[in-house]
Amino acid sequence: MKNSNISTPARRTLAALGLLAISSSALAHDIYIWPSFFTIDAEPSAASKVPVTVTATHTTFRPDFAMPSDGVKIYDVEGKPVRGTGPYYQGSRLSTFDLAADQEGTYLIQYKRDAAYNTTYQKAGSKSDQPRRFRGNKSQAKAELPEDATDIKTSRFDSVAMAYVTNKAPTTKVLEPKNKGFEVLPVTHPADYITGEDLVISLLNNGEPVKGLDVVIEQEGPKYKKDPVVMELKSDEEGKVSFNLDEGGRYMFKATYERDSADPEADIEVSRVFYAFEVIYE
Repeated sequence: MKNSNISTPARRTLAALGLLAISSSALAHDIYIWPSFFTIDAEPSAASKVPVTVTATHTTFRPDFAMPSDGVKIYDVEGKPVRGTGPYYQGSRLSTFDLAADQEGTYLIQYKRDAAYNTTYQKAGSKSDQPRRFRGNKSQAKAELPEDATDIKTSRFDSVAMAYVTNKAPTTKVLEPKNKGFEVLPVTHPADYITGEDLVISLLNNGEPVKGLDVVIEQEGPKYKKDPVVMELKSDEEGKVSFNLDEGGRYMFKATYERDSADPEADIEVSRVFYAFEVIYE
C-alpha cells in the first residue's frame, strides 16, 4: 500500500472513485430485457422479428439508461450462440434491436455486464463509521489505498438479465444448466406461464441447489397500481422457488446471491440475475 500522506489530487481521485462505485449503473441499477412478444406463431418473415428493449433502471420495465450492444448474448433453439444482433439502436434511455426468431422453438436472450469490483475500507482516525469505497479489485486497492486502511473487503459484482422468446412449439435446449456459476433456470417452461397455475424456477450454483435464498418477483407498472404486486419468496431445500400469479402481465424475477469468491481479486462474489417473463390468462 502507499503511504497515507496522499496528495490532494490523489485524494480527489480516490473520492471520485468512491462516488463512482456508489452511483455507477454497473452496481446501482437493475438490467431489464423486455421482448415485445414472449411467444409468437410465425414463419420466417417480418412477423418473426421480435423487437427487444434493453435498459437499466430502478423501476420494473421503465427505461432509464440505454445499454451498449456488446453485452447482448443470444442463443438459438439448439442452444448455440447467435453472432451479432443486427441493427442495434442505443438511445439515451433504452436500447433496442430485432430478434430474428425464424426457427421454431425457444430462444434465450441475455445481457451480461463485465465484472465490476468494489472495495470498502476504514481509515484510521476517521470520525465516520461508514466505510470508504474504492472502485477497484484487490490488486488495485493494494496499490492505491492509504497504508493505514483497515477492514478492507473487495466484492466482485456480476449482473445478468435474461428473457425467453418462443416461436410456435416450445423447446428446452436453452433451459439446460451450464453448471457454472450462479444460474436461474425455469423448470416450468416460460411459454407455459398461465395465471393460477404453479410455476417453478430453479436456483443453482456450479450445478448445486442454492437453498434458502431470498428472491423478489415484481409486476410491471408499479406507478399505475394502488397496490403494486411484489412477492418475496425463498428457495426450498432443492433450490426451487414455487409460486402462482392470479394476474396476467409482465413480471421480473430478481435474485442476488453472495458467496466466497473463487476470484483471487475479490473476497466475495455477488451475482445478480434479472429474469423477465410474462404470465397469460388461459
